[in-house]
Amino acid sequence: MEIKVDRNIFPDECISKVVYWLSSKYTITRRLEYDNIEVISFKAMAGQIDVGRLEAIFFQKLNDFKLRQIVEDETHDIRTILYAKAFEKYVD
Repeated sequence: MEIKVDRNIFPDECISKVVYWLSSKYTITRRLEYDNIEVISFKAMAGQIDVGRLEAIFFQKLNDFKLRQIVEDETHDIRTILYAKAFEKYVD
């Protein structure tokens, strides 16, 4: 099975996390097609998730990791300030 992903929408970091998450269940190969389309090929290992459900699982995880990245990016400065405030009494 092949899934095509637009790298303008989903960055490589998110795709890589999903591929890693699924790597214990599938043999996975990746290749770039054109400039921004990544083709991900899956072959199920014995006794693993039905390939028919794979696309739904893949895009659910892809959206999950993208949302986590958005939250990380938007809260980075706030967390840095909170860490600095929490540990300021330990700085000489």
